[in-house]
Amino acid sequence: MDPQNIAALPFKWHWINMPGPIHQGLLFLLKQNPYLVFDLAHDFDTQIPPQHNKFEIASNEIPSPAKDGNILHADWLVAAVCEKQPALRRVAGLAVEVQTTDDVLKLYSWLSYAAGVRNVFRCRGWTIVFAPDADVRRRAQNMFAAEPRASPWFVEPHMLPPIHDVEQAAKDIDRAVLTAVFHARSELGVACIRATLEAMRKVAHKHRRVYGDLMRAMMTEEQLEQIPERLFEIDDEAPLGPMELTGAYYVRGHREGREEGRCAEARKLILRVLERRSVALDEDQRHRIETASDLSTLETWLDRALTASSTAELFGSRPDDQDIGR
Repeated sequence: MDPQNIAALPFKWHWINMPGPIHQGLLFLLKQNPYLVFDLAHDFDTQIPPQHNKFEIASNEIPSPAKDGNILHADWLVAAVCEKQPALRRVAGLAVEVQTTDDVLKLYSWLSYAAGVRNVFRCRGWTIVFAPDADVRRRAQNMFAAEPRASPWFVEPHMLPPIHDVEQAAKDIDRAVLTAVFHARSELGVACIRATLEAMRKVAHKHRRVYGDLMRAMMTEEQLEQIPERLFEIDDEAPLGPMELTGAYYVRGHREGREEGRCAEARKLILRVLERRSVALDEDQRHRIETASDLSTLETWLDRALTASSTAELFGSRPDDQDIGR
C-alpha cells in the first residue's frame, strides 16, 4: 500500500482487531506444549499417535490455495515427527487456531489452512480449533453444519476431564491450565482454577504469571471473588516471560493495567504509522512518544499521525499543544 494512502483508511487504533489476553495466553500455552495439541488431535484421528516428543514448527504464513500470491495467516503451524520410523518423518501437521470471537470468514480460511498445512509439511494434516467460549464454539461449528466434511476439529470440554485436585494438577500444570480454561464457566470452574493456582505455587511453575492471568481473564467477577487473593500473588523478583515482555494487551486482566495496555498499543501504532508515512523523528521526539502515558493524548497523536507530514503537525503547532502529554 502506498504510505500516502494510509490516511484514507478508516483507521482508529481502538477499531483494530487485536488479540486479547485469552487468545494470547492460550496460544502461548499451546506453543509451549505441542504434545497437548497432538494428544487432542488423536481424539479426532486415531492414526495420529498420542504422546509425541518431537515436533517441527513452520511459519504461520500459508499460501492461499484459492488465489496465487495471497497469504493466509494461521495462529500456529506444527507437525509431529516420527522418531521410530524416520522414513515417514512427519506423522501429521496441524494448523492451530485459537478462536475467542465470531468470525464468518473462518468458514473459508480454516479449510484453506488445512490444505496449506499439508502443503507446508508434505504430510497429512488438518485445522484444530481451541475455542473456550461455548457460544463462540457453537456458532463456529454451525457454519459447517451443512458440510461437516469441511469442518475443522473443535476441541470440546469433555475431551479435557476436570482437574480439581491440587496433587493431580501438580503432575501436569500445563494440562491443568488448559483444562481450567475450557471448564472455567462450568460449575467446576472455580474448583479447577483454584486447584491449578495452588499447584503452580507448590511447584513454582515458570509460566505461573502468564497462566495466572489467562485463568483470571476467563473468570467472571463473581467467580473471582471465590478465589483467595494470595493465589494470585506474584513474586516481584521473578523474571518476566516472553509474552509479558511483548504483549501489550496482556495486562487487560488487571484493572490498573488496562489503560497502560491501551497506551502501549497506541504508542506502538503511532510509531508504525509515522514510519509508514516517512515522517522522521529525532531522538527526543521518539522518546516523547515512547514515554507518553496519557491515553487521550496518545489518541490525539494517532489521529494526527494519519495525516501529518511533519512532527510539528503531529505534536501541534500551538504552544499549548506543544506541551500536551508532557
